[in-house]
Amino acid sequence: MRIGIIHWGFPPRAGGVEAHLTTLCPELVRLGHQVFVLTETMPGVACEQSISGVKVIRRKELSAANLDKWAKQKRDLYAKVKPVLESFLTKNRISVVHAHNIHMDFFDFARALTDISCEKAIPCIAILHNHIFIDRNMRPMKRIIAGLPWARIISVSQFIKGKIIRSVPGVDRNKLGIILHGIDLKKFSPLTSKEKDKIKAKYKFSGRRIILHPARIMPWKGIVPAIRAMPKIVKRFPQSLMVLTGRIKPIHKDQSEISRYNNLVDKTIKRLNLKDYVYMGKYTYRDIPFLTKIAEVVIYTTIKDEPFGLCPVEAMACAVPAIVTSSGGLKESVIQGETGYIIEKDEKKLPGQLAEKVIKLFSQPKLCKAMGRSGRQRAKTHFALVRMVEDFINVSREVINRKGCR
Repeated sequence: MRIGIIHWGFPPRAGGVEAHLTTLCPELVRLGHQVFVLTETMPGVACEQSISGVKVIRRKELSAANLDKWAKQKRDLYAKVKPVLESFLTKNRISVVHAHNIHMDFFDFARALTDISCEKAIPCIAILHNHIFIDRNMRPMKRIIAGLPWARIISVSQFIKGKIIRSVPGVDRNKLGIILHGIDLKKFSPLTSKEKDKIKAKYKFSGRRIILHPARIMPWKGIVPAIRAMPKIVKRFPQSLMVLTGRIKPIHKDQSEISRYNNLVDKTIKRLNLKDYVYMGKYTYRDIPFLTKIAEVVIYTTIKDEPFGLCPVEAMACAVPAIVTSSGGLKESVIQGETGYIIEKDEKKLPGQLAEKVIKLFSQPKLCKAMGRSGRQRAKTHFALVRMVEDFINVSREVINRKGCR
């Protein structure tokens, strides 16, 4: 198959969908398919390049920031984006489109894509990595999901599918499906103590007990309440170090909100005298497997609705316990008391509960190892890359064999 992937971002842009595509696309190529990605332009990044056999094409019309700007200027988005989308589909002779998170509130973008797909009889699959974009207008999102001729509408969690059924009247339930995330179980795998020590030394974390929080620095990811748990943890275990995986510029409408939250993170660290116990690194996705492997616990403290949450699955694959909040799709990955802990997402209760669970794991190495073993087994059984890729191949073949765009 000649598979066209369309998404607003692709590495070096960081994020959950970007990490998913980094895993999925090369594996599709390895299995003999040709994969083409249409995404945003980024400073210093070539407009066309081949990455692990995947042809990546970057155009300014895929930038959410540009689309926001043009929408405010009352530009005709449909006319602006349709030639770019048509060129991508025709020049690369695409046989099926995977549209990742195209249900953002640019209705005319999504309409242009489905119009061209129908004109060319190319089936277009909408892949939803969340049910809403919390900084955006819900009305056009609902129209995109329910009002356009998608061949299938695939969610990455039961939580998202359930939300779509409840909140999007008119959606064709026969088109709905679920493909759970899968990860590379070789890239994310357990290490021996000696191997961990070598990697810790490389990152200058020797002698520290790592609490990894790999979420983006965004308000709804609950970074600040997680930091507030550290004084209690440090009092009991002074070697503790919370590692945050760096500041990035996410696909978000209001960048000033992100800036304010980054400042709040800095102020919280300073106010609680935690500069030696909370580390903000500048990491890329390549660092994440190594950081996950050397962690004693991975935390994911979303205070809103998390669509799925890939990082806890990566932790389990590395035999590292995960502590997550009772938030959306996170409850589909972690098993309470077996592969980690699920705590409340209430900002006031979160710090105390997080501290309690981290201290418990740090105090009981046998429990930590047992949870790690259970987590590794769960990752192998439910979240293997080979299963996810097979699911995407099967749904693609299904819609191609149906003929037409619907």
